[in-house]
Amino acid sequence: MARLGHRASGPTRSRRPLVYGLGAVVVLVVVAGALLARQASTAKTALEDAASQAKILQNHISQGDVSAARSSLEDLQSSTGKAHTNTDGLVWSLLTKMPFVGDSVSAVRTVSSTLDDISRRGLPPVVEASASLDGDLFKPRNGAFDLAAFSQLGPTISTAAEVLTTNQRKIASIQSDELVGPLRAPVKDLKEKVDDAQFAASSAARAMRLAPEMLGARGTRRYLLVFQNNAEVRSTGGLPGAFAVVKAKNGKLSITQQGSASDIPQYEDPFVKLTKSEAAVYGQLMAKDFRDTNFTPDFPRTAKIMRSMVVDKLGVKVDGVLSLDPVALSHLLKGTGPIKAAADTELTADNAVDLLLNDVYARFTNPVDQDAFFADSARRIFEGVTSGKGDARETLSQLVTAAGEHRVLLWSARTKEQREIAPTTISGAFPGKGTTRPHVGMYLNDSTASKMQYYLDTKTTARSIRCTDDGRQTIELTTTFTSTAPADASLLPKYITGVGGNGPRGSMVLDTRFFAPAGGEFISFTQNGKFRPNNGVTFHGRPVNFAAITLKPGATVKIVATMRTAKGQRADAELSSTPGAHSSDNEIFVRSSC
Repeated sequence: MARLGHRASGPTRSRRPLVYGLGAVVVLVVVAGALLARQASTAKTALEDAASQAKILQNHISQGDVSAARSSLEDLQSSTGKAHTNTDGLVWSLLTKMPFVGDSVSAVRTVSSTLDDISRRGLPPVVEASASLDGDLFKPRNGAFDLAAFSQLGPTISTAAEVLTTNQRKIASIQSDELVGPLRAPVKDLKEKVDDAQFAASSAARAMRLAPEMLGARGTRRYLLVFQNNAEVRSTGGLPGAFAVVKAKNGKLSITQQGSASDIPQYEDPFVKLTKSEAAVYGQLMAKDFRDTNFTPDFPRTAKIMRSMVVDKLGVKVDGVLSLDPVALSHLLKGTGPIKAAADTELTADNAVDLLLNDVYARFTNPVDQDAFFADSARRIFEGVTSGKGDARETLSQLVTAAGEHRVLLWSARTKEQREIAPTTISGAFPGKGTTRPHVGMYLNDSTASKMQYYLDTKTTARSIRCTDDGRQTIELTTTFTSTAPADASLLPKYITGVGGNGPRGSMVLDTRFFAPAGGEFISFTQNGKFRPNNGVTFHGRPVNFAAITLKPGATVKIVATMRTAKGQRADAELSSTPGAHSSDNEIFVRSSC
């Protein structure tokens, strides 16, 4: 019995360690779960605090209040550090491997660590430089910009840009679609904010690097300043009717020569050799007539042709080309304030576009006088900006707005400088082969030698409507063209209506070009609901469809171009179009359907 008793007690003793072990595991799981829940709650609160503190810091930086910015940065660093600490460690690392929640846990850890890194390495240089990074930095003193200040701030801003770029890539790697519902919107919002911050910092760093050299720190520079007239539309904006030669020396800018397109007579034969696709899509005029050099939407190409013509006809060798239009000038007037122009005229932000693109033709019947008034107005606004008139901070802000609308374009003849400019919005470069982001575009050229596009209203939208398994998006690009010209437009001055060679006076005849992404294709192309065949032409490796449309006063034409992207182009698409006579957004991102 004793033996039996002994054998009977054996299993009981062997189960106790197992029960105790399981109990310990349960306790550990509960404790670990509670700890993780508390850490997650703490991290969530810390990130929410960080969002509010970042806004406060931004205000202090924009005001140039270094003391307050330092204090708010410390608060921000405390919050991001707390978020990072509470989402770090072995357990959190193991959770990233779990099904269903792993991607979300990984996203939270990435967000916490990147924000902490930005606050500790990226923002301190900006805070310390905030006293200098105000509008006064870009306000000329005694007619010259402070090039030494640009050079000194360059390394500081570059450091911030590098940190933001590194962390932007980490955040961009988060696949939002794989996250749990409550995380998707905040992560998307964070991506956009970091993208904006990185873009601003990189742009500022690039400007600081380029400005001293381009403004003549090491010798005199000369630039061709071109004014595009949107009333006679061209792909990059408008006909280049007036120009000036600007000298830059030791930060001081001055106009040394002014002229109009008539000073550069048309060539009988193409002055430069066009590529096969350029000739097929735009003909030879862009290589023969200064006024047509921007038939192409590729501004660097336009600038090179312009420069070569100016050297040949005027004997002036320039170091680059800068382009503005009247809408850009109206934006700048918001910063400078009203400016006195010729003929007892006051130019303001409200009247500049109407005056320069339309009223001038009724006021002056002689084209020579029209050109003179336009050139004089442009010169006075230019001098107002370069002399530091008005609010320099607002002027800079409006310049950024104009650049975002593709109304400020810059090309440098110096290879190293152009390499820096090329990826930016102000380069006006046409995206061709080799781009991973799908780009779609709509560009216009006038065919009536008129100034009727002052009355042109265009609305261009795009949407991605489906995505295949191999990452090909179907994008629908829609443009509505409307003439707002008066019913009796034929009675307008002939310089506005044209002589009626290609269409009735008072109407518009437009050459439209629609571009599909590189490696993509057109599925359909309709005009007012009627199918049009594909042209079967490519430009810079991109399919292009074009159609000539005629708009009578009050008429509307609608073109819908449906296209498919190349394989693997899953990213948000980018939409660009010709900037018209009215302020509007450009380089718009179209949400991907992938």
